Amino acid sequence: MDYGQPESLIHLLSTIKSPVFSEVVVVYRDYDFYGLPSAVNKAFIPRPHYMHFVALHRMNRVRPFQVVLCADVWDRVVADAIRALEQAILEEQAKVGFGDFSSEPLVISRLRGSSPTFTEEDGGGDP
Repeated sequence: MDYGQPESLIHLLSTIKSPVFSEVVVVYRDYDFYGLPSAVNKAFIPRPHYMHFVALHRMNRVRPFQVVLCADVWDRVVADAIRALEQAILEEQAKVGFGDFSSEPLVISRLRGSSPTFTEEDGGGDP
């Protein structure tokens, strides 16, 4: 997604007529997080979450949906990734809010280290 210019997604949303459509899932992978947590640096911040929110707000004006932020990360960093996404939501709530959405974003995870798909796709081991 071109974070600042989601025109193709906005157009796509405008064509969906199904009443079943209800959510947009933004998937964050390991490389979307920088600054490994340490005793000195507890920050584990997704990038560029603020740009995702700008695009999501614009998209939601065309067709309402539930925002789902998914941390698709290794088992050993899932707790940090979830905390980082929850923090991103809190920061966005403080700056802009989610009044234009029907509900606040959800945070979920998909653990790559324990997934059968990971085993098949990537050889099954944690590097």
